[in-house]
Amino acid sequence: MVKTHRITSLKKPLIKYGWLNAIFFFICFLFFGLIFHLIISIFFGGTVNKVLVRLDFESYWHLKEWVLIVVSNLFSILFWVWIFHKIINRQSFTSIGLEFSGYKDDFISGLLLGFGLTGLGFGILYTFNFLSVESIQFSLKTQLFYVFVYTLISLSEEIAVRGYILQNLSKSFNKYIALVLSSLAFMVIRGANSDWTNMNVVSLFNLFLAGILLGVYCIYKNNLWFPIGANFTWSYFKEPVWGFVGYNFPLNDFGPETIFSHNLRERDFDGSIILTALIIAGIVYVHRRYSNID
Repeated sequence: MVKTHRITSLKKPLIKYGWLNAIFFFICFLFFGLIFHLIISIFFGGTVNKVLVRLDFESYWHLKEWVLIVVSNLFSILFWVWIFHKIINRQSFTSIGLEFSGYKDDFISGLLLGFGLTGLGFGILYTFNFLSVESIQFSLKTQLFYVFVYTLISLSEEIAVRGYILQNLSKSFNKYIALVLSSLAFMVIRGANSDWTNMNVVSLFNLFLAGILLGVYCIYKNNLWFPIGANFTWSYFKEPVWGFVGYNFPLNDFGPETIFSHNLRERDFDGSIILTALIIAGIVYVHRRYSNID
């Protein structure tokens, strides 16, 4: 039986307005994240450093900070979701959309979508000579390291944005308005972890569209595994595999290698009309596939 997007609770929430819950959660996550980062750095900084030494990454000093930020973001999001969803909304934590049973196929579809769109983008740029491959190299330990980190990133973003923010906005607004507002929140969160100076109007618009792509599934089904899968493969294949990296850490000329090295940077891909067309096609595909589910 297919499970549709229905939000139920036996107890009334302490704050009855979903939009207000979403705003409070967003503020707490953004402004108290530094506290979690300091705590994680104090208690787990040594462990992270030992792991990087075992991987022969100790010379890349910025990787430790990146990993600590990723881990602290996940702990911060889980803490605030527990506070707001369990205590304020008075709902079980699993109702955020993390139940995996019955959603394995959706998770796989999400994985394929993220891989397919970034792969198509890379292929189009290469075919029409916008991209010139300089080298191809593969390190299993490097890629396993990136798989681990990008898994944490995808879990953090989807639990926060599609799990809590979109779900609560949907209680106060039409589902499409909620989708747009949550995508703006995603644009701010993802943008805050990137270099704003390397973004133009098109790259910001594409980031907003990516939020729509990841969220359109969730307005029809109360589950996060499809966007978690798509988020992971989108970020992982775009950066460590296809090599569309920025000048900011952790993926730059001084960090562990990407599989493909070429003449284009992350901003060239993220700010391209090609990417805009691919994301829109992805949105149409996901909408048509899941909007008619009863």
